[in-house]
Amino acid sequence: MRALRTLISALCILAGALLIVAWGVSTAAVRAVEDGTALSGVARTAFSVPAAVDALSRQVQDDAVANLDSRGIDMAALGVEDDLRGAVDSAVRSPAFEDAIVDAADAAQADFSAALMDPEREAAPLTLSVDASGIVNARIADLPGVGAAAPSLSLPPVQVEALSAESFENVRTTYEWMERAADWALWAGLALLALGILVSHRRRWFVGKALFAVGTIAVAFGLIVAFVDRDAILAFLPGGVDGTASSLWAQTFTDEAAPGIARNAVVLGAVALGGGVVATLVGKAASRR
Repeated sequence: MRALRTLISALCILAGALLIVAWGVSTAAVRAVEDGTALSGVARTAFSVPAAVDALSRQVQDDAVANLDSRGIDMAALGVEDDLRGAVDSAVRSPAFEDAIVDAADAAQADFSAALMDPEREAAPLTLSVDASGIVNARIADLPGVGAAAPSLSLPPVQVEALSAESFENVRTTYEWMERAADWALWAGLALLALGILVSHRRRWFVGKALFAVGTIAVAFGLIVAFVDRDAILAFLPGGVDGTASSLWAQTFTDEAAPGIARNAVVLGAVALGGGVVATLVGKAASRR
């Protein structure tokens, strides 16, 4: 009977610790979504895909040539179309264009949050509307000959797909679960720890063990998020890099959101480990009496 109580107590410690860590991580992730950090990270991630940048560049180049053609200016006949396209390509690949995408993400934050919580929303990609005219005109103006031949361009907004329809649905599902975890996982974890105390026959050491479990799991998780390459993590998740679990991880732990989540996990773990040391010392002192 004592062995069974010990086993149940240990399981309660483990499950409670995991739930408390899940609460800390989910709270940080929900905050990252609400303050726009997550969406900014998603936007930067979308811009880091070479094929996506190539497609954007071709689109803006074609828009620039079409804009000039509509004004009766044939850049090919002037012998500077290649120079024009090169300038546009350089503009699209510039840090200024990436910053414009992030600015568009910031502007779309309210719509993004509303879409996440709208149960009636049909599956659709998340697109950002980016005004590239100013960035492109600045690059063209610096080119000898081309700058004089090409007047100021007024380009249509570029539509950047930050999340595909499938990825957005995955994010929405993840966010729903993380909201629940942020609301209830802490209390559920504490309830399991309380149950573990009730069934344990060595209650003097229970609190220390529970805090050490929470601290170890939290610190380990935080260090993994902070220092292990994301692709390496994705490879170990069920389904591999292209699996659903990897998709959920990639959209949640973006380059922008991951540092905050890792920091919260390590702080929570350090506090728990410190509490575990104190609880163990108190238990030892009580056992000598």
